[in-house]
Amino acid sequence: MKKMLLIGLTAALTATAGIASAQVKPFEAIEYRQGVFKAVKWHFGPLGDMVKGKTEFNAEEFSRRANLLAALSQMPGEAFLPGTYDKKTAALPKIETERAKFDAGMQDFQQATAELATAAQSGDLNSIRPAFMAAAKTCKACHDNFRD
Repeated sequence: MKKMLLIGLTAALTATAGIASAQVKPFEAIEYRQGVFKAVKWHFGPLGDMVKGKTEFNAEEFSRRANLLAALSQMPGEAFLPGTYDKKTAALPKIETERAKFDAGMQDFQQATAELATAAQSGDLNSIRPAFMAAAKTCKACHDNFRD
């Protein structure tokens, strides 16, 4: 039930945000995507700590956070708008000139976090670990290519 509500909310937000993006001021787009990525970090950090054994593995908490990450992964892509790279942001302007590569990276991130959420349902850390590493790899790839 909660998962369906979260999926519905994400879809609604994505649809309405896409319509509104034509009217968004550059600083609003920057703040939005930075906010989403702060939320990603908020959830990804504790997952990494569990995977690395820095904190005790809690299957229920891991699954909850992994599901939230999968939903969050759907949100930031649309806020990388033209004219939003020369302000206070670490996003590089080459996102505009390499948009297809950037979009492919965002799709990889979405797929990897969805697979992490699925793996987390098993409650087995040994099954979860490879999915976590794959998701982390998509983050690194984008940071290496498109972040200052």
